[in-house]
Amino acid sequence: MTRHHVLIKLRVFLPVLILLSALALTPAFSVPSINVSVQSIGACTAERYWIDVNVTNLEGTALINQTFNATIPSDRIPAYSRLRAGNVYVVDENGNPLYYWVMRRTSKIFTVFFRIPSIEANGWRVVRIYYGSDNPYRSYRKPGEIFVYFENFNRLKKYPHVDTGIFDGSQAFTSKELNVSRSKLVVNSTISTWFSSTAKEAQLTTLTVDDSYDVVFKFRRKSDAQNADSYPFYMFIHTKVGNRDRYDYIGIHESNSAFHFEFGNDRSGTYETTEKAGKQYYLGRIFVSPQGSSGSVEKFSNGALIDSHTFENNNRFRNRDVSVGFGQANADFFATVNLLAYVDWVYIVRHVNYDVEITAMGAECSFN
Repeated sequence: MTRHHVLIKLRVFLPVLILLSALALTPAFSVPSINVSVQSIGACTAERYWIDVNVTNLEGTALINQTFNATIPSDRIPAYSRLRAGNVYVVDENGNPLYYWVMRRTSKIFTVFFRIPSIEANGWRVVRIYYGSDNPYRSYRKPGEIFVYFENFNRLKKYPHVDTGIFDGSQAFTSKELNVSRSKLVVNSTISTWFSSTAKEAQLTTLTVDDSYDVVFKFRRKSDAQNADSYPFYMFIHTKVGNRDRYDYIGIHESNSAFHFEFGNDRSGTYETTEKAGKQYYLGRIFVSPQGSSGSVEKFSNGALIDSHTFENNNRFRNRDVSVGFGQANADFFATVNLLAYVDWVYIVRHVNYDVEITAMGAECSFN
């Protein structure tokens, strides 16, 4: 059989501009709509589909081995039912494979990360995302090659204790309170208090804040209401300066048997969202740079932004080594809580400014 390229006709009513960061501070669904129609050509049978995206460097300096991501609503992807995480791969304009990782493929949204070797200052590159058929480049699915840090919890490791100072007391998780099941970290602790709040905390890795970075967790709470002031899960960055703790955190906070997201900082205090935190998966993002830090939370299933918050902009983490970790806490008095949460993965990526534009979509067809 002969293989042909068939271009899917696009009628674009507005510029097709997709904000590249899935964790940006604007909703993922700010993308203009696209009307897609497929031209039938005889007995053409689509073998695989492709999406061409133009990545534009907005930094003003050259980007070398930089990681980008494209986030596209599912209803704007032709033959989305054919797209599976296992049959996606990414190539450059010359057909050379790029390192990639499919972060999510849900019924509502698709996100893929990829690494481009170089883009000159204010320049651009075109990459092609293939899907729907065999994947000849499975060996390029290597998140370890595209992130500063990546942990997908294939096995349980030793996570040292760190006392962040977020709560009055901090303890290490016991060996029975951290487990790995189906490539998920299961965090399951029992915490009792008397006159002060108590937390259990662990460090995943450390990061030197010599540039701008995004620290991203995929997590969910599993425990029910404890009828106490508790935190079934929180993620944090922390450093010690003299005898003082500096930290930012994003957590799920139970108060009056209701769960909300809480953003906390050692200097500016806490901010709690009005939207409740359910038992679905969320993406928590802490952006940290030498100049300041901020946070955001979105729904994993559809990319909808729940809330965002600026922690500080006073250069307090500049060139410092920070701990990146997680915890659970009981902030009530004379209470015992049983807390359960899951963490699927954690990544750290260098943060840069860029845009992505869909330039074409198509399919490769076979004819008998």
